Amino acid sequence: MNNKRLIASVIINFTVFAVTTGVIISYFLGNTTPPVKSPAEKFMFFTTDSNILAAAGALITGIYNIMIIKGKANKVPLPAVIFRLMGVVSLLLTFSTVMVLLMPIYGPEMLLGGTAFHMHVGAPVMCFVSFVFLEGFEKIKLSYAPLGMIPMAVYGAVYLTEVVIIGVSNGGWYDFYALNRNGTWYISLAVMLSATFILSLLTLIIHNKFFKKSGFALEKKRK
Repeated sequence: MNNKRLIASVIINFTVFAVTTGVIISYFLGNTTPPVKSPAEKFMFFTTDSNILAAAGALITGIYNIMIIKGKANKVPLPAVIFRLMGVVSLLLTFSTVMVLLMPIYGPEMLLGGTAFHMHVGAPVMCFVSFVFLEGFEKIKLSYAPLGMIPMAVYGAVYLTEVVIIGVSNGGWYDFYALNRNGTWYISLAVMLSATFILSLLTLIIHNKFFKKSGFALEKKRK
């Protein structure tokens, strides 16, 4: 049963890595739409950055799962698990932001059409399902939840610098996430940090609850 879960995880993780890589490559082959003017501008968006991070984590996890299946490893190392957590949480934030904040502004055609569907919905769902239900080899301390906030905190600092401190008139970014409406960037920052922490904490709680019910915990006790 555990090997079946691992095989399913490998399939999902390699699919995420392959499709995300294909989408990123497509940006340099003409897959850009207004207001994006060049492939490089795609990397301004947290969507692109979070998907790259999650794809890297998926590849690492998939490789380790193959090693576990072959008996060459007994678990995914903790640093890789934390890296995986950061990617999954970042994609959950991407999904939540798109559905709650951006959908009323830009509409479903822009956010869910074409390759955007994978980046905004497909990859987040696949990564979450795999991490929570298929990769439960051990309980993860809830104290690691703040680590899931690191990518968002780093991106938030860059976004704040480009949008608020530099400003579009001086060559910075325009406020494409609408987080500084009426100068309320500090409220948006607090909300985003809080939301990211909650997503990270809930992900670990669900992961750990499934670990207890999945048979992994029983197997570890027997060993």
